[in-house]
Amino acid sequence: MTCRLLALLLLGIVGASAPALGASDSEARLCRDPALEPPLRVEACARALASSSLTKRQQLDLLTARAGALDELGDYGRAIADYDSAIVLAPNDAVLHLNRGVAKIHDGRPADAIEDYDKAIRLKPAWHLPYFDRAVALGDLGQRAAALKDYQRAIQRKPDDAWIYVGQGDALASSGDATRALTAYDKALTLRPDLDDPRAKRAEVLLRLDRPAEALSELDRVVARNPSKPRLWQLRGEAKFQLARYADAALDLGHALDLAPQDKEVRRALARAELGAGDLEGAWHTMSLALGASENEATDLSLAAMVALLANRAAIAEGLVRRAIDIKPGEGSAQAILALYLRYQGDADGARDAAELAVTFAPEDAEIASVATLAGAEMDAETPAPLPLPETTPAKKALADCVADLGAGDLGAARVAAAGWSLCYLAAVLVR
Repeated sequence: MTCRLLALLLLGIVGASAPALGASDSEARLCRDPALEPPLRVEACARALASSSLTKRQQLDLLTARAGALDELGDYGRAIADYDSAIVLAPNDAVLHLNRGVAKIHDGRPADAIEDYDKAIRLKPAWHLPYFDRAVALGDLGQRAAALKDYQRAIQRKPDDAWIYVGQGDALASSGDATRALTAYDKALTLRPDLDDPRAKRAEVLLRLDRPAEALSELDRVVARNPSKPRLWQLRGEAKFQLARYADAALDLGHALDLAPQDKEVRRALARAELGAGDLEGAWHTMSLALGASENEATDLSLAAMVALLANRAAIAEGLVRRAIDIKPGEGSAQAILALYLRYQGDADGARDAAELAVTFAPEDAEIASVATLAGAEMDAETPAPLPLPETTPAKKALADCVADLGAGDLGAARVAAAGWSLCYLAAVLVR
């Protein structure tokens, strides 16, 4: 359950009043019955609202109930229209303004929602929810500093609400402040250890910090309770990949792809895991599915070309990598793959030209620099030295070792199975 949806449900409780009475009493009860499916509630509300003997309070209750049902259905425009009518009847009801703001957020209109939250704050300045929801809207608008101030105001008003800390963690993570984001998620879990959302988000931040073992511990717990969510399988696969458990990673990423077959990011991650596990045919099959799409991205084409080269499909690889370069000429990895292919084919001049372009487009990439040197690039004295590769996870250490061996000219040592997913490994295999 998202923070926004939770807020809406809470507001439905806050804004509830006694069932509407009168000639349409049975329809009014159906309209407000949370156990009834939303379409049936919407119909019941319409029938109840058609009565000519409703009081102002009854109209207000029915409009609010129907707006909530419409929001559940995703019919945000009609929900907002019902809130508009309700606010005409009760312009100083803070709950109505906040609910309308939530509906506008759901409708993709965060800027419009802010004026409703401002109004709710003026009407009930001690209430935490308007600050919380305004923070969500500000975050959607990219105003993270302002969002963090509102999350802090909400915390000051209700420090025991775990969802506020989840939102605060999201804003901090989006701002690149991973350490403070972890602190916020930890606080949320201290208050509500049963929540899976902050646990999964905490794991995602841990992966950014290159702490895959801790992330995996969190994800094992969350995946077991949410087996139908592809994002969780993807994150767990990424954690296992960072730990150089490539075959295990491929299993999780394959399951994620089964659940979300159009997800390009998952497909690429799966192909890399299969390469790491030495499953060249599996990686080729995975990327063949990507190439069946009506439009290909340079990233997909480059990765497919790399797989094709490793799987002894050199002619196919050339076509793929040249298409990638046509789409995105400044893609350093694509130029490096082309350089390796041309070197493999014996075209030393072409390989050198492509390799030098690769370094030009990615001057600080240590892996590309080592590959380009091997492919025959003549390094310009003014080219900045590539940044050293980190060795913070088993997978990154394998890559760093491969690059070091490649730079030392020890191709045999560079052909390590643990780096089988890397451009460095491709160079060690192709260049003789």
